[in-house]
Amino acid sequence: MFKKQYLAIASALILTTTLIPTSSQAATGTKNLQAKYNNIKVIYNGAAVPTTIEPFIVNGTTYIPLRMMADVFSKDVAWDGTKYTITVKDKANSQHASELAARDAQIRTLQGTIDSLNKQITDLKNSKSNRDDDDDVQDDLDDLEDQLDKDYDDYEDIEWKFTLSGDEDDIDVEIAVDKDEFEDEYDAMDDSDFEDLVEKVVEDIWDEFEDADIDGEIVDSSDDDENLYDFSADASDEEIKFDGDVIN
Repeated sequence: MFKKQYLAIASALILTTTLIPTSSQAATGTKNLQAKYNNIKVIYNGAAVPTTIEPFIVNGTTYIPLRMMADVFSKDVAWDGTKYTITVKDKANSQHASELAARDAQIRTLQGTIDSLNKQITDLKNSKSNRDDDDDVQDDLDDLEDQLDKDYDDYEDIEWKFTLSGDEDDIDVEIAVDKDEFEDEYDAMDDSDFEDLVEKVVEDIWDEFEDADIDGEIVDSSDDDENLYDFSADASDEEIKFDGDVIN
């Protein structure tokens, strides 16, 4: 079988080089050939290969149609009559093409999955980073609370309890006082005393969080955190506003 395939290919090549001048030839010409036909058949893998042009023998060499053998070996053949050139190319394999298309689709699906997972990883990292940042800010707020408790634990002979929450841009402040325990001392305070306390606390907060806007209140811890005094502070112009009146 191998010999037959070799013969077919060799014959096709001989036919091409004999009948078509090569690029090294300076001129073209016409030759009269005496062809012998003897009902020659080409058998490929046990089956006869059909052709509209019968193979023939010239000077002991068998010639078979190139296009016939091209079909046998899944080749595309094109004849350029201008350049006298035969072009042989591999035929597209439909099975391979479908397999490649399926693999391309699988690759696109996998790439989409990878992109989705990468996005999830990025989101998780950003979320963790944000949580870490929030945790860091809350740690700083907790430390500042402790410091304010120490600094103002006997302001006007009253023990004040501070609670801070928020972030570096907006901070809520609660200043708690037990009016039952410090009733006389509290009643002795006037607006200027409260404003002085608030101003000092706000300045301390801005020392740590210089861009933070502040909303705060003074509450009575002995009466379900009843609101006693409201204040706010704008970091952009460092303005402190006292919104409420002292409630005795």
